[in-house]
Formats: sequence, C-alpha cells, structure tokens
Amino acid sequence: MMKLALFGGNPIVRNHTRLRIDWPPVGDDDWRAIKRVFDNKDFSGRGSREIIKLEELFSNRFNGMYATALNSGTAALHAALIALDIQPGDEVLIPSLTFVATATAVLYALAVPVFVDIDPIDYNISIKDLERKISNKTKAVIVVHLHGTPAKMDEILKICKKHNLKLVEDVAQAPGATYKGKAVGTFGDVSTFSLMSQKNLATCGECGILLTKTLEQKNKAERLRIYGEIINKNKPRIYSSYSLGWNYTLNPMQAAMVITQLNKFDQLTHEIQVRGRELTAKLKKYKWLQPPLEELGTTSVFHFYRIKFNPNFYPYKKIGRFRKAIQDILNAEGLNMRHYQNIPVSGQIIFSEKRAFGKGLPWVLNKRHINYDIKQYPNTLDVIRSTLVLGAISSSPGYLLCKGTIDKYIRGFEKIEKNMPEVIAYADRLDYKDPWETIPVTSDSFKAVYGIL
Repeated sequence: MMKLALFGGNPIVRNHTRLRIDWPPVGDDDWRAIKRVFDNKDFSGRGSREIIKLEELFSNRFNGMYATALNSGTAALHAALIALDIQPGDEVLIPSLTFVATATAVLYALAVPVFVDIDPIDYNISIKDLERKISNKTKAVIVVHLHGTPAKMDEILKICKKHNLKLVEDVAQAPGATYKGKAVGTFGDVSTFSLMSQKNLATCGECGILLTKTLEQKNKAERLRIYGEIINKNKPRIYSSYSLGWNYTLNPMQAAMVITQLNKFDQLTHEIQVRGRELTAKLKKYKWLQPPLEELGTTSVFHFYRIKFNPNFYPYKKIGRFRKAIQDILNAEGLNMRHYQNIPVSGQIIFSEKRAFGKGLPWVLNKRHINYDIKQYPNTLDVIRSTLVLGAISSSPGYLLCKGTIDKYIRGFEKIEKNMPEVIAYADRLDYKDPWETIPVTSDSFKAVYGIL
C-alpha cells in the first residue's frame, strides 16, 4: 500500500478532477441575478443599476471608501495609478513575486516598475529590500497580499510615510483577509480587487473594483473608465474627452453575480479558512515541509496554498531537486501540485528586454538605469525553487472545500515519508534545471497548439 506510484505502486487518485469542486460555487440566486439583468434590459455598463449597487456594497463594506467598478482587476490597478497622479517616468515599487498585471499596470501609466525581493516566510514584499529600492524618483508602492496572506502593513505604512510615497493595496487574492483586525484593502491610499472567475470572491467572467479615499481620486478613475469623458447621471452624454481614457466599463451581468456572491462570501471565507487551517495542522508533523503561516494578528484566505519543501532534515542539501522529486511523485499519485509563477516577474521578457511601448518607453522618461537581473531577488528565486502550490489548476479553495481532498493529500505525504530514501535517490537521478531556466527565451504564439491535453 505504501509503494509510490511513480515506482510501480498504485496511485492514490486515478481521476484528479474529483479532487476539486467547480469554482465558483453557484446557485439559483446567481442565475436569478443574471436573469434580472436581461429582464431589465440593463445591458450597458454606463449608468447600470447593477453596477451602482455593486459600488455601494463595496463602499459600505470597506469603511465608506469610494468604489469604482471596472472590467478587470488589471484595469483597477491602472486606474489606481492614474487616481494617484503617477506620472510618466515615475518609479513604482512592486514585489518580484506576483502576477504580471501588477507590473504591466505600471507600464500602462508610462511609469517604471522597480521590483523588490520578497519575505521568505510570508512571500509578500520584503520590508528590508523595499527601503533599499527607494530612489528620488519613487512615487508609490504597490503591496500585494499574495496568496491571501496579509503583508506587514505597519512597517510598510511607516516607510511610505517616511518617504512620502503613495500606497496601493493589490487585494486581488485576499478579499476577506485581515491584518490586526482590520480588512486588507483599507490601509492604502487606494486599493484594487480582481473578481474574475477563479478568485475567492468571483463572478462569471471578469470584474475589478478600485477603492479610493477621496472623491477627486474616484473622478479621475471614472474618466479613465470611459474615454476620458465626464458623464453625469441623468444628463445627456456630450462625447468630449477631458483626459486620456480607455473603455474599462463593466458588464452588468458580472456586477449582478458579484452582488449575489457577496451575500455568501463571509460564510464561504470561513469555510475556506477552516479547511486551510485543518490542512496546515495535519502537515505540521512532516519536518521536511513548511505549510503557509498565519502570523500573529493576521488571517489568511488561502487563495493559493503554497508549501515549502526543505530536505535538510534528512539531511539533503539539493532543495530544488528535492522539490521536483516531490512534485513528480505527487503528480504520479494523482495529487497534482504546481508552480504559481516560475520566474521573478522581472525575468519575463517584457521586463528583461524592456519591451513595452517601443523606443525605450517608459524607461527613457525615467533617465535612470533600471536593472532587471533576476539574481537581485534571491528570496524570490529560493521560494520558486523550493515551493509548490496545491492543485493542478486554478486557485486553492476549490481543492480545500472538496470533500476528502485534504485526507488524500495527507496520504500522499505519508507515502513520501515512508519512502524517503527512494525519494532522495530519485532526486539525485533527475536531469534537473531550476524552473526559470526551463522558460524559452522567445515563443511563437502562432505555432502554439491550444486545447485540453
């Protein structure tokens, strides 16, 4: 029973899809909300009753901050920077481990992203490296509450105040998380949310929310949302652009479903936290791994459940090989684990080769050499080398809430522990490269084959 499937034993799971529930959980109330949009013929995102209601609900939930609904979390990040008057050539500090949209939104504002290494424990922005990266061109910090785990807001706020920097909270992965009893998303000058279909708070497509502390900031975001125009309620549209703007309007169907999901969100968050903490408690017996930590005064919402592997307990010093061996073995058991981001964002081609708007923009506006060498981010490289995220696809709540999934993963880790000499021998035989070394320098998307493998 304890022979590993990779070496001829029976896998624990033969159909991985049964380890995960469909996400997001939907019910008749969600369908009725979307039908309401059709019945009311509320099809335009401009002046939609659903969107106005959604903004009111977010404002009420987050201490009366002004809410602006947009068509994606990326649009919300872009609008956040415009609301804060970030100018071309300004520097914005962001963590080196995040989704690329955190960084590309800075480019949309013609500003320059400057990457900061991460904390090796909570995987959020490093306080020490943050202050080191500040220059006389730094105007803002984007803090990402990665994986649903709150960043160290007291220290971050202190640094921002000391250096007169604006603070953007990227709450895409962390709605419902708290820091010292206060909801994340209420600390910064502005905050952004992504409510796309795989987030903890999700809709039937894409949706973003920007929260601002002043009406002036909201008005700047409103102009960005619709071609730079000023559109007054109950007045004719005059089709005059006062500033540069995009079409970031939200579909009312997405807004309607978020409203119904909000009604269930607190209970759903509680269930996710209970299951995440249950898995953490069961994993603590294995000395060669480290489950995610909820530090004192914080609550996580486990958007991604990242486990760090450390073979030094045996001892075995080749951490990357060990992690890869664990990954291969669990995948063979049907208990898939994967990377979420396998290179520091600075290593992606758009940044390493500074491919944005052509002719060096926006970097030439900055007039300061910005080096995006991934070796500047040793903690990020170590985390990528030594960690994996629960599941084969999507976010972690779908796995955590699926009945029996936690126990099956624990069985997988138990099989590994019982066969550790064989696991380490396999690790030594691997033709191993670090994850960022396996990424092609260039790719031809026109020759790519898309579909379900």
